[in-house]
Amino acid sequence: MNSTCARWSDRYVVATHWFIPADCLNGPTAARLRAENVVNAALLAGTAGPFYALAYHLLGFSAAAVEILLCCLFMLGSPLLLRASGSVRAARELFLCALFFNFTWLSYHLGGIGAPTASWLITAPLVAMFLGGVASALSWLALSCAAAIAIYALPGAGYPLPGHPVSNMPLLYLACHLGLFIVVLVFALLVELTKTQGFVKLEQALGTINELAIRDELTGVHNRRYLMGLIEREQERSNRNRRAFCLCLLDIDFFKRVNDTYGHSAGDAVLRAVARTVQAQVRGSDCFGRYGGEEFLLMLPETPAADALVLTERVRDAIEKLRCLEAGSEIALTVSIGVAEYRMGEAIGLTVGRADEALYLAKSSGRNRVVCHGQGDEPLGVALGALALRDSAPGAPDEQDLGASIGRMLDSVHCDQLTGLLNRRLLRDRLRHAMDRADRNRRLVALLLLNINGFKEVNDALGYEAGDALLVQAGTIMRDCLRDCDTVARWSGDEFVALLEDLGAEGDARQVAEKILDRFGLPLTVVERECFVTLSVGIALYPAEDCDLDALLKRADIAMRGARTWGENSVQVYSSAASEPKSERLALKNGLRDALTRGQLFLEYQPQVDLATRRIVGVEALLRWQHPVYGRIDPGRFIPLAEESGMIVPIGDWVLRTACAQNRAWRDAGLPAVKTAVNLSARQLRAPGMAARVMEIVGATGLPWGCLDLEITEGVLIEDLDANRKVLGELRAAGVLVSIDDFGTGYSSLNYLSELPVDILKMDGLFVRRLGSSLRTRPYAIAETIVAMAHRLELKVIAECVETTEQLADLDFMRCNEAQGYLFHRPLPAESVGALLARQAAGAAGSAPSPAPALA
Repeated sequence: MNSTCARWSDRYVVATHWFIPADCLNGPTAARLRAENVVNAALLAGTAGPFYALAYHLLGFSAAAVEILLCCLFMLGSPLLLRASGSVRAARELFLCALFFNFTWLSYHLGGIGAPTASWLITAPLVAMFLGGVASALSWLALSCAAAIAIYALPGAGYPLPGHPVSNMPLLYLACHLGLFIVVLVFALLVELTKTQGFVKLEQALGTINELAIRDELTGVHNRRYLMGLIEREQERSNRNRRAFCLCLLDIDFFKRVNDTYGHSAGDAVLRAVARTVQAQVRGSDCFGRYGGEEFLLMLPETPAADALVLTERVRDAIEKLRCLEAGSEIALTVSIGVAEYRMGEAIGLTVGRADEALYLAKSSGRNRVVCHGQGDEPLGVALGALALRDSAPGAPDEQDLGASIGRMLDSVHCDQLTGLLNRRLLRDRLRHAMDRADRNRRLVALLLLNINGFKEVNDALGYEAGDALLVQAGTIMRDCLRDCDTVARWSGDEFVALLEDLGAEGDARQVAEKILDRFGLPLTVVERECFVTLSVGIALYPAEDCDLDALLKRADIAMRGARTWGENSVQVYSSAASEPKSERLALKNGLRDALTRGQLFLEYQPQVDLATRRIVGVEALLRWQHPVYGRIDPGRFIPLAEESGMIVPIGDWVLRTACAQNRAWRDAGLPAVKTAVNLSARQLRAPGMAARVMEIVGATGLPWGCLDLEITEGVLIEDLDANRKVLGELRAAGVLVSIDDFGTGYSSLNYLSELPVDILKMDGLFVRRLGSSLRTRPYAIAETIVAMAHRLELKVIAECVETTEQLADLDFMRCNEAQGYLFHRPLPAESVGALLARQAAGAAGSAPSPAPALA
């Protein structure tokens, strides 16, 4: 019954939306609700009106029946007027005029203020409240009161009322009173229906967001972030109740071979099959999720290591029997599992690290094994077998000594003998896993290569033992500066590597590097002498284009060598520019100072198209540099240099002034009004007097405030929320539009969306590129959720990087407001944009601009 009601209510809402123009549906929520209420009221009038006309006709008042039918026709015309004109106000006033005239006419002809229809005069202001708000309701209330007073006063002023006789007046009174009750109730129910449908959609959107926040997109099990939260809560319970629990890391053996042999779709099917199999084997209280790549993490609450080994062996056996079918072939699978029991008081990152070490041992000893950290298990292979034989010989050590020997053997497998840090071999394995997780989680991994400057001088002056002591102290200091979940290893000689996972931005890696450098500002004590040490730090980030494990290590080395050329205690982040000859990089950095005065900088504009009309409604200003020696330089190369040198502030002012002046020139030429979007960098936003400078530039160019759209990325907004809220509030109060650029790839927090004064969300191209599939998959659900959420917050949505007609069809269906991309136009010079606007104004291009070829 409930499903049937829901199905018919959905059909009713869809039918009402046919009358409502797209700009109302995609516009502010209040406007859409009022448009829906106009349709609701007209439908109610069209349904009930003929019955009342019939009643009046049967009671002998045929003139009233005709008048009611005519008024109903006018009321039914209001939704058609709404669809034709797009004006909610015009449709509303047509309906209210017909409603008011109907009951005023009936009351006048049925005997005045005592007529059975006099009480119906209240319906005009009541309906006006739903259709137009308080102001409209008060206007019609005044008009209804005036009509009632006039009808009452006319007989006293010598103007008798017609008083048309009705055969059964008491019956008419009863019909009017019951009808008033029923109509008010039904209208309220229709309003509630449309309102409830809106809230249901919002609830569904928030539910999808919540589901995406806790579930892995591919396998449907818990994602890493949510799973770690569950583990932290279990840690609190464990510390409180003194009950141990275990963490188990599961890695699918030879998963890369599956992808290479059968394709990534088969790899995805394998991941889903493994996830289902593990879930079928574990208990209801256990927590299972995807840790990244082909790794899964299983938490076993209140379970000691011995019981955990039994359960994980059962999981390993079930997966060994699993067969996945792909293109007629059977894929046999195995997993390696590392188990670690939580130790009271330790950080979760250390427990996961011990499970990771056990997993490494399981894989290095032949795979398809279960290894528990700290226990001498069969998978340790020949070395432990020899140790066991030695234990059986006469005079063998006792059990405690055997455990210590096993522990030392485990350490020798994966630790540097001098510093106790991880060695090069295990670091490469951890780095590979970290890169896989970064690909799945879309979070940054940073590799820091730290070189001790002048280490040879320490060896020469104080001896090799002093040098070894310095290395041990340096490794300890670096370890203390990192989080528990980070990894530090000795790479070679005087070089160390720090592996940082799950970073939000490049600045996080820089902050860690600066923290390490600050700590090395204090002297180290070596053979009872103080020794000052400086470092050079190179940082390489992943994911990155054309980058595998060896390339990432090479990039960190290039960045470290670049840091050494800048002097002691320097930090350098690898970029494509970092691998350029030093002379070229320095030339570009210095050349930025002259680029403005010599006219080497210029702007191109990429049109933004309204998806409801297919007309250009805005442009995004994009900075370009034509260097006299190096030619056209990619913005990704010179904008970071402008940030480093501080030139981004004057260059940003020039971009803003030029873009505003160009927009004004288009308007003065009689072209259609469009908005211009200009990007603001973090340094610009932090510059003193930023809001006043923007307002001065806009005022000087004479551009209307609403034609400027300032685009700011999520990460920049979050850096200093309070300060940014103040700056953006001043700009928005003046009428400037504010957009969040690259939405969905940074923080995507509902909290900052509710706090910051913004008008537009720009959906990042990462989501748009996944659209266009014949199946409405999770990527479509994510994009649709972003659009629905933005509309509920009364924000517009602009989709970036639209390149195919299939992507455009999906965006149309989810009622995205605007879009830009190669499907419409590449970035163009100002003259070409002016020509496009001129053709649009003249109607030469039809009702919509023709999409340009992707490579036009």
